[in-house]
Amino acid sequence: MIPRSFFLQLIDKEFGEFEEFLKQSTDDEIRQFLDELHPADIADIVERLDEQDRGRIMALLSEERAAEVLPLIEEYHKPEVLDAIPETTLTKIVLHMDSDDVTDILEDLPKEEAEEILDSLPQKESDEVRQLMSYPPDTAGGLMQTELVAVSPDATLGQAIHLIREKYSKVGDIINLYVVNEQGLLIGMVPLRTLILEDAGKKVSEVMERDVISALVDMDQEQVAELFRKYDFISLPVVDQQGKLLGRILVDDIVDVIQEEASEDMYRLAGVDKEEHVDDTPLRSIRLRLPWLSFNLVTAIAAATVVSFFQGTIQKVVALAVFMPIVAGMGGNAGTQSLTVITRGIALGELTFSNAKRVLLKELIGGLTNGIVLGGLMALLAYLYKGNPMLGVVLGLAMICNMFMAALAGTSIPLILKWARVDPALASGVIVTTFTDVTGFFCFLGLATLFLHYLT
Repeated sequence: MIPRSFFLQLIDKEFGEFEEFLKQSTDDEIRQFLDELHPADIADIVERLDEQDRGRIMALLSEERAAEVLPLIEEYHKPEVLDAIPETTLTKIVLHMDSDDVTDILEDLPKEEAEEILDSLPQKESDEVRQLMSYPPDTAGGLMQTELVAVSPDATLGQAIHLIREKYSKVGDIINLYVVNEQGLLIGMVPLRTLILEDAGKKVSEVMERDVISALVDMDQEQVAELFRKYDFISLPVVDQQGKLLGRILVDDIVDVIQEEASEDMYRLAGVDKEEHVDDTPLRSIRLRLPWLSFNLVTAIAAATVVSFFQGTIQKVVALAVFMPIVAGMGGNAGTQSLTVITRGIALGELTFSNAKRVLLKELIGGLTNGIVLGGLMALLAYLYKGNPMLGVVLGLAMICNMFMAALAGTSIPLILKWARVDPALASGVIVTTFTDVTGFFCFLGLATLFLHYLT
């Protein structure tokens, strides 16, 4: 048998060589190769293949194996991979998938095809998936799966263990046993370790944890991720407004959420659409970037307009043009630093309106201090460059003013957007940059105009 490490080295070394290997290999050789790989490795391969080879790989996988691979395909590539799988085959594959994964798959299919697959599922499973599809995808209901193990508080631990053994083939990754009353309300939880360590004759009610943290079905996915982070959960029950147990969320889904939210915030700060990917066509990238760049152009014109008010001053002291980019650039950098820290603090729940004043004061002190240090340095360099001490004073004061205002903008703008219920990462970057450009040019050129007599 060819070792798995050989295939991984071949894939990583040069994918073109790997594609050649596929063309020269028989179906049996490829099956042997696939048996040696983890489903995540197969998902990586499928994403990079063309449509024909994708279809061939997926056709050679067993239905159970394909059910493990499909959920690991990146969302961006999933529609292309699904197109390579015949509908009859896909229908058989989803029978082996968890309900949350089935929901994700069906949401990527055309409505008619998704309905046909739903109709082919057993009634119970079909109803569960339809219910999951009714929840917004960025909520706890959109993340949860209905597969779980729940018992009555009157059951013994021995009976609970027997129930787990019965359901394990359909309910994977059993971490906790959920306890529900006759109305289906969540009243407790028994960790798997407790089932193993306690006497099998004890009742569930004797050992269960009664203070169970759960997520409401309409809770935002960012809040759900914060619960996992704060309490180090591996799984989390989901309930409705009355407390009825609906499903559970596993940590692997939350890892995807954290990655998605982090990427989304990073993209928004840079003014990039979250749907853009590195292997997009040039036309698609242009279409996604042009609207935001057009908005940036408007803000750049605003900064240029401020400069136009001081054309006379610049004509008389041409050296001002040399230092203008430094004032604006340093303010932009300082504002971006504050903005990044504040936006991250908001996302992690570290910054709220209750401690905003203290954080704002800290940022203002930092901005002022940095401005004094760097402004003093540039004042000295300007004096050595032109031999005019007043030019150094004007430059130094402008940098102090702009870096102070940059800290103010970088801190307050995300908070204002949060207060307005707008994602702080959505427009903060361009607003802060425009603010520091306008403020920097106005302070520098305004002071230069005020002290023009000493500069000429």
